[in-house]
Amino acid sequence: MPFKGIYFKLRPERAHLVNANIYPVPDINQPFLGVHLTRVASGEVYAGPTAIPALGRENYGILQGAQLGESLRVGFEVTKMYLANHQNFRKLVHTELGKYRKKNFFAAVRKLMPELTCDDLIPSDKVGIRPQLINVREKKLEMDYVIEKSLDSLHVLNAISPAFTSSLAFAEWIVDQSQAV
Repeated sequence: MPFKGIYFKLRPERAHLVNANIYPVPDINQPFLGVHLTRVASGEVYAGPTAIPALGRENYGILQGAQLGESLRVGFEVTKMYLANHQNFRKLVHTELGKYRKKNFFAAVRKLMPELTCDDLIPSDKVGIRPQLINVREKKLEMDYVIEKSLDSLHVLNAISPAFTSSLAFAEWIVDQSQAV
């Protein structure tokens, strides 16, 4: 299922306040890290991303990139998960959709840096789409890698960044498993 991550930028004159990545304590019931502050190589500081259920794999704008068939499928799965409410999914949907409003987005940023004001955030064109594996039988988000192995293949599903860079031991295990196929 696609999830959209939207960002704001810190005003250039306030970027000096952030010298390293600043993350919130993540909700262990969700596979998302939450809005965080990231200084990039150019010196700009981004706040984000959100984790808003997207209307499709190419849904980078409000409706831009949304395709009817895919939007209906995503909407159907989101509705089932919303009704089942595993992992407090309803709260996730309400909280994340609310972040389309700058005031609500800023509330998440302010928890990280109380000295910032809402005016310190400026719009950004940066948007990302994150694929998130869902367990359709249990109507919940998968929280970890899912390994599917057959006689002649090995698939690592839900390998979201940083994926293999997060553990050389896991990467070695994958290599060992793939050589055994």
